[in-house]
Amino acid sequence: MDSTRFIDRYFESESVLLKIEHTEKKSITTLLTYLEMLHSTGDKLKDKYQCNIKNIPEFVILRIIRNYFHHVDEIEDYSMFVEIKEWGISEYNKHLIISLKDFAKSLKNFIDKNNNKRNKKFLDKEIELITTFIEIEIINNVEQICDLKDIVIDENKYSLGIDIFKYAYNISNIIADKCRNIDELKNKTVILNLESTYTEEYNIPKRDYICMPGNIPILTTKGLIFPKNRNTIRPYN
Repeated sequence: MDSTRFIDRYFESESVLLKIEHTEKKSITTLLTYLEMLHSTGDKLKDKYQCNIKNIPEFVILRIIRNYFHHVDEIEDYSMFVEIKEWGISEYNKHLIISLKDFAKSLKNFIDKNNNKRNKKFLDKEIELITTFIEIEIINNVEQICDLKDIVIDENKYSLGIDIFKYAYNISNIIADKCRNIDELKNKTVILNLESTYTEEYNIPKRDYICMPGNIPILTTKGLIFPKNRNTIRPYN
């Protein structure tokens, strides 16, 4: 049995999740399958090759989402490749959006499970890692965000969202670089056939969208929304 097959399965699931040519195959199961493959890959890289990706912020964020999805509840809202209809400069033209409320629930579940004397140091370290990308205001107000209401923008109902595309994209680039430095993995067909952009050099930064200060969009599960009249934004009753 090929003990390196897990790398093939990881990049197969990553391709289906992130590449636009597989759009017709995508569903909420696509995201769950990818998160399971990432979790397994983290375990196997560490156990087989002493290669630790579990202390990388992008991995930690996705693992928190995976554990909530796997052990607690379903992700309610999810969308891919939403179109930006207004102006602005995006680091990447693809998106993988879940609701901000669902993310907050997964984060609260993680904090609640580890907020004890035995795990406090671990929790503090993991929170420090994820603040590389996640605003501290979200972490400090996680309970309130769990009860976040939908909002009305220009008389249309939306759920606030969080784009997790960059975390899957970045961790894949990091895994590719790690594999290229492991003798047993570097000559696998799946690694040799990766595009040249599969390297940490192309990772997406925290601030990946540029727009005019007077016209800042709101990220929803339907994409970036540019309100025509901000004075009319209100909670959905």
